[in-house]
Amino acid sequence: MGSRKSYKMGGLKGNNKERQRIMAMPSKHISFIEDCYELYEQKMFRVALAVLHDETLAEDAVQEAFLQLIRHKVYFKKADSDDCKRYIITVIKNASINIYNKRKNENQIVSFSDNMENLCEEYTILSEDERFTEEGSECTPLMNTLPEKYYAVVDCLVVHDYTVAETAARLNITEANVRKRYERAKKMMREACGQT
Repeated sequence: MGSRKSYKMGGLKGNNKERQRIMAMPSKHISFIEDCYELYEQKMFRVALAVLHDETLAEDAVQEAFLQLIRHKVYFKKADSDDCKRYIITVIKNASINIYNKRKNENQIVSFSDNMENLCEEYTILSEDERFTEEGSECTPLMNTLPEKYYAVVDCLVVHDYTVAETAARLNITEANVRKRYERAKKMMREACGQT
């Protein structure tokens, strides 16, 4: 960690809109953000690293935290005040947790697909005579045993490889409903295969 180079405020990535926000800020706000950067960047990085366990993601979290400070025009009279320090630590914790949750959800989507592929392979071994009934899909006979609302979720997530969010939007249901229906569909298919 000691060899990690400290990046400068000018190195904050962002689109033109972010740059315009920075340029439109009063000089005292810019000075405040720069002071916060000098005072807290390393501490923010350590907090983010403790949550994320990945240096690159921790750097992204620090960057996102500073962008949030800019977007919300946060300003304290003294950057080294206890209130400012508490606020900045809260912002970096939340930015880190948001990145962690986003990565966790992305990993769940991958594991959904992996679990479904394994289930389909096991089913294929059990009933090879029904293997390629529709567009070469090995899961189709098993999926056909599902009620329509579960079939639609499995079709979106596994066959069409949509994310949970895309599936929810497509089916006009919540993301929680998508995940629950998917879990129930997997359970029904396992039961149809004679697994528990």
